[in-house]
Amino acid sequence: MLLDTSTLERHEVVIALGVSCAVVLAGFWFGFRCLKRYRLIADTPTARVQSAHQGYVELQGQALPSPNGLLHAPLTGRECVWYHYKVEREKGSGKNRRWVCEREGTSDAWFQLDDQSGICQIDPEGAEVKAALRKRWHGHTPMPAGGPPDQRTGFRFNVRFGASRYRYLEELILEYETVYALGRFQSLGGGRDQLDQTRETGELIRQWKADYQQLLARFDSNRNGQLDPDEWEQVQTRARKEVMVRQKELHRLPTVHVLMRPDESDQPYLLSTYDEEKLAQRYRWFAYGCFVALLAASWVAGEMLQAL
Repeated sequence: MLLDTSTLERHEVVIALGVSCAVVLAGFWFGFRCLKRYRLIADTPTARVQSAHQGYVELQGQALPSPNGLLHAPLTGRECVWYHYKVEREKGSGKNRRWVCEREGTSDAWFQLDDQSGICQIDPEGAEVKAALRKRWHGHTPMPAGGPPDQRTGFRFNVRFGASRYRYLEELILEYETVYALGRFQSLGGGRDQLDQTRETGELIRQWKADYQQLLARFDSNRNGQLDPDEWEQVQTRARKEVMVRQKELHRLPTVHVLMRPDESDQPYLLSTYDEEKLAQRYRWFAYGCFVALLAASWVAGEMLQAL
């Protein structure tokens, strides 16, 4: 037995064993999760928006705002295309000191990715975002007075006695930043959308029948208060023509490329402003760290089992 457990009470050994087992499970899960992301990033070839296949793809390009314009980060007011922020308040003291989240938010507005071959609309909902521009700072008000302080060398004291202390976090994707994206790619419009004409015709007729008096006014040519068989034929013919007009309008729509969260749970949706190589390395080293923690926790668990 390499670990001295003679000074531990039995309940302390049981607690240490439980914590070690939890670390083993967490290290196993997070380790393989990050390792899978590393392999996906390393092995998936980068596609071009104009020629990308439909399905799970990797893209890289410049971030552009949506047609609605740039967003403004809630904490600093900085212009961006995506943001995440968190405000935490320090409560308690000594061993009971902890940070409690007061408010948190993530933008769900779409933005665009331009890789010179075309523009893809990015839906950030459900994405795992790794933003290089990530700032954390402290203050004494629920909303920060200005942005994060300048980074200076040396020590800085950030304590005000008798006042509440807050911690702020802000992550941003800025306009023109290079964005790495891995997700489900889909092209819409450009003649790709085909209507089920039988179903659409039936749905349109049901909508017309909801206002039956209006339907009679349009198609009851002999004014007998009901639609005769030949008049019903006119209703169906008119509905089919309107559906065909809708189909032609769809064909005239320009092609729109969209990247969104995949339907398959085993395919992660990643957005990052780190370059591909650096992002892959981050996931790889985090996976290695998890496996090291797993091995250490396994050793501790073994020592605790021998102590029981």
